[in-house]
Amino acid sequence: MPSAKFYLAAALMLAACAETDSPIMDAPMPASPAGPPFITSMSPDVSSAAISACQSALTAQTEGGVTVVGGETSEAATAVYMRVGANGAPWRCLVAPDGSNPDLMFMGDEGAA
Repeated sequence: MPSAKFYLAAALMLAACAETDSPIMDAPMPASPAGPPFITSMSPDVSSAAISACQSALTAQTEGGVTVVGGETSEAATAVYMRVGANGAPWRCLVAPDGSNPDLMFMGDEGAA
C-alpha cells in the first residue's frame, strides 16, 4: 500500500502540470531569430476582416487561446501576428485585406525548450 509521502509527491507532480488560467505567461515564447520580425503593434490599415479570418483559422488549427498582438499591411498582403496558448507561441498569418486566403506560419524556434 502506498505511503502518505507517495500521495503527497503525486499530488505535487499533478499540480505542477496544471494549466494556468492566463492565456499568456509572463515570458511568452520568443520568435525565431532566424525568421522575419515579429510585430507587436497594430497598423490602423489592418482590416477587421483580415484579423477575424486569421484568428478563426488559427483557432481551428491549435489548442489554447489565440490573442492578436499586431498587424501590418503592404501591397502584397496583410500580416496579422498572434500568440497561442499559455506559452504564447508566436504565429503570423498572411491574408488579403478582405479576409480571404489566410496563410498561417509558426514563428517560434522548433528546437526551443
